[in-house]
Amino acid sequence: VTAMGKRKAYNVHEKLELIDRIHAGQSKAKISYDTGVPESTLQGWLKEEYNLRAFVMTVSETEGLSRKRARTASDAPLDTAVYNWFVQERAVGTPISGPIVKAQAEKFCKELNGENNFAASQGWLDRFKRRHGISQVKISGEIRSADSEAANTFSNEFKAYLEEEGFTEEQVYNADESGLYFKMLPHTTLAAKSEGFKQDKNRVTFLFACNKTGNHKLTPLCIGKSCQPRCFYHTNMKSLPIEYKNSKKAWMTGDIFKDWFFKFCVPSVRRHLRSKRLPEKAVLLLDNCPAHPPAESLKTSDGNIKVFYLPKNTTSKIQPLDQGIIANFKKAYRKELVKELVASDNSITNHLKMYSLKDMMYLAYKSWKSITNCWMKGLRDAFPPTEVNYTSDDDDEECQGFSTDEVQNWLDSWSEMEEDLPVAETLTDEQIIAQAQEPDSEAEEEPEAEPATPIPTTSEAVTALTTSLAWLEAQDVDPIQTTQLKAMLQFAIMKQKNGMKQRKMTDFFKK
Repeated sequence: VTAMGKRKAYNVHEKLELIDRIHAGQSKAKISYDTGVPESTLQGWLKEEYNLRAFVMTVSETEGLSRKRARTASDAPLDTAVYNWFVQERAVGTPISGPIVKAQAEKFCKELNGENNFAASQGWLDRFKRRHGISQVKISGEIRSADSEAANTFSNEFKAYLEEEGFTEEQVYNADESGLYFKMLPHTTLAAKSEGFKQDKNRVTFLFACNKTGNHKLTPLCIGKSCQPRCFYHTNMKSLPIEYKNSKKAWMTGDIFKDWFFKFCVPSVRRHLRSKRLPEKAVLLLDNCPAHPPAESLKTSDGNIKVFYLPKNTTSKIQPLDQGIIANFKKAYRKELVKELVASDNSITNHLKMYSLKDMMYLAYKSWKSITNCWMKGLRDAFPPTEVNYTSDDDDEECQGFSTDEVQNWLDSWSEMEEDLPVAETLTDEQIIAQAQEPDSEAEEEPEAEPATPIPTTSEAVTALTTSLAWLEAQDVDPIQTTQLKAMLQFAIMKQKNGMKQRKMTDFFKK
């Protein structure tokens, strides 16, 4: 007997609650059994998730969440343009008021639709604010002058906020973006060893997130330029160690961030807190990047997981991930890259030509895993004092053929190359309008040729794994590694058997 009963109309709040349960890992079958909502209906709500979350902001909380249908802005391009402009201006601290927003809307409307009778009334402004979860429009220009004093004040205020809300250190998170030239080498020594070497500046943007204790480091998000890199052909994207998105300049965008927050961050945080038997409530600290949507639009339907913005111009002083965590990730990544180049039989030039975005992801994942004891500095006054130092699983390993000091100098020079590397774009009004008219223009095809490796057959995989296992068993390795490789071989053998044509008994007697 199931819980299926009479069909009913679900309001927006109820739909979002069930969507959150799906993202938290519950199966559609279980939710359908518990609630009586058909699995096909749940799938339809998932497809409409973005519109449902956007609609939550269109009307007052009590009225909006009780509605059965979601209706959004009638002029979507205009709404998108004004919103993107507002987020960008707020991030840099431009003084804004209601009349300024209305004037900008009328300006954008003329550019988008030509001369018409549109007038941005107070009613339009109120609906715009509710649609995007903007509690107040007015922004003072004084926020530009935030300094050390503001940073110190914020730490005390944040401590009071955590105590008031009842957050433990396990429930406090920080997220931050950083650009990475994943093929770039130091200007000396290594590059000089390859005649005719041309510095490669393939760049991506990473989004990192972790909690205060360091017990939960979320899988990083990597943003590249290509919608479908050739190195991903034949690749099950779910098997990659890092999440991947794309934008025209490999920068963070508001849509990518919102998608990451609701579809990846929130479910991951909920799972972690359940494993710790803690309430599923958390706060995510963010800086004022132009690509970050307003705090009001970044919260779960129950309000238990939300964001908290740091004061402007204080990021370098108090944002935890900026206090050495990301820098140490990059050092770990580059050390791994140097070790790979040194161990390769190919020249540096040839090796880097074959080094793909997918290869980078595996090195980046290994490097991120090696970082422990995350929050060393930043917001010290908000938490009890702890003795914490950065550690990495391979800090004592040296790159064969190079001194430790030499490698350290390279790592330091690399860090300097990427200081102040932009992770989000500041758009002109014309660019904002163009983006609103063509929302899918961010997706860009392959910008340059990348090696596309043909997928091996199952038989080839079995042969290769058998050879690899024979080699590994002759080495002095941890038995766990041998067991893991054996499991891979058994998986390949099962795939091979399942792919074989079923034979009849009479086939064995045919000549």
